Parts: sequence; C-alpha cells; structure tokens
Amino acid sequence: MKEADLRESHKKTSLDPKKIGKRVRALRQKYMLTQAEMAKRLLISRYQLSEIENGKRVPQGPLLLAMEYVFNTSRDWILTGKGEMIVEKKELTAGEEVEADIVELFKGFRTLSQEGKKKLMNILRVFLIVEKSGPYT
Repeated sequence: MKEADLRESHKKTSLDPKKIGKRVRALRQKYMLTQAEMAKRLLISRYQLSEIENGKRVPQGPLLLAMEYVFNTSRDWILTGKGEMIVEKKELTAGEEVEADIVELFKGFRTLSQEGKKKLMNILRVFLIVEKSGPYT
C-alpha cells in the first residue's frame, strides 16, 4: 500500500475529537443536564467534561464504560456516530455484565479516600496472590 493510501486510510479510521465532543454534548442535553451534573454522574470534573465537549480530550476506557452504563448509549455512537444515541436496555451478556461490574467498582473506588484506596489495593493484591496459588489443601 502506498504511503498516501495509508494516510487516507488512517484519516478514515481516526477519531475526530470535535465530533466526539459534539455527541457527548448532545447526550448531556438529551438528558437535560448541566456539565456539572453530568460530570458528577460520571465521577469526573466539570473541567474534564468541558475538555471532552470542546474536542480537547477523547473519553477512553472506564469513562466510556460509565457513559454507556449511566446514559444507555454505546461507545460506537460516542466515538464514531454509528448507531443510535440511546440504546434500548437489553439482557446483558456475560461480558457486558463484567463491564457493568467494572464500572460499578470504578465508581466506588473513585469515592474512597486516598487511605481507603491504598487499603483496597492492598486487599486486592493479597486476593490475587491467593487466587494464583490455587485452593488451600
């Protein structure tokens, strides 16, 4: 493939932060929320949400999951505009249930104090060590 073709292909698949920001703003307005209200539901700052809406930052990872879970939307719609803004609630697959659990854990973790976060991480480390070593005999 020629270099020019590669650049053109990349343009077609790359994410447009400005368009993503417009979709996030449209989602917020659909639910009639202020930036502060939406940010609170997503456990981010109003400043972070403002940066996303203004195309200066692209939501990723746990934030995308939170948007899907809290606002019944899809990451495909947020990132590319494909599909519908609001998706009907459906039975969750095993993978989606795990994602929903991760979002719930992430939200809970974000509410902890620094000391609480350290304690939880230590508990998790011990748990993972025990899990890797197998059942007690």
